[in-house]
Amino acid sequence: MKVTTLVQQNMVEHIWIHLHIFTKDRHRTHNIPIENLIGPGVIINVKNKAAANVDYQVSIDDLKQWESMYDQIPKNAIVIMNSGWHERYPNASLVFNTDSPTDSSTFHFPAWHEDTIEWLISERSVNVVGVDTPSTDFGQTKTFAVHISLGKANISGAENVANLDAIPESGSMIFVAVTKIYDGSGGPARIFATVPIKDTKKPDNPSIVPQWRDFTDNHSSWLLY
Repeated sequence: MKVTTLVQQNMVEHIWIHLHIFTKDRHRTHNIPIENLIGPGVIINVKNKAAANVDYQVSIDDLKQWESMYDQIPKNAIVIMNSGWHERYPNASLVFNTDSPTDSSTFHFPAWHEDTIEWLISERSVNVVGVDTPSTDFGQTKTFAVHISLGKANISGAENVANLDAIPESGSMIFVAVTKIYDGSGGPARIFATVPIKDTKKPDNPSIVPQWRDFTDNHSSWLLY
């Protein structure tokens, strides 16, 4: 008789660059449709605003400014805030912007405003909303309103995303390869993108070739909340 041994492995979900799902009765990590983890990249650059205000929350005006430059946010987009926070990793005190990185009440870092998320949900079609900081809710949140809104809308959130300066604010295709944890509320993810670039060897050739940018380099592991 052939005996098959099944091994159960436990792992932390919300660690490293990762995806989160906040609502129990919606998608879980193991059953997110693959098409919900792929989409046109929309990078919202708020680096100057975050430098001036570490508690900055991405506004609807920030999205409208992006649209004024690049056209309407495309359907099924993956929209990620670029606050320049990646430069602070892997120093926990700099990442959480506090001398007490184990005390969440002292955290100060930028993220999304709940009104902006509600606008994205009602006015646009997005697959994933991300940040280059530890949370889609800003550091001083008490309600985690962004997490709740995203969860109710079945939209995943990506946190600690790296290397956003390596791709354009518009024109990439982003892929979120999350670890498939059964009934998970999230999981570590490898996030990467293709960026169309013209073949410089043949300037008259209109063909486009893919260039890969990986967002997971240069980040260390931080356990979130």
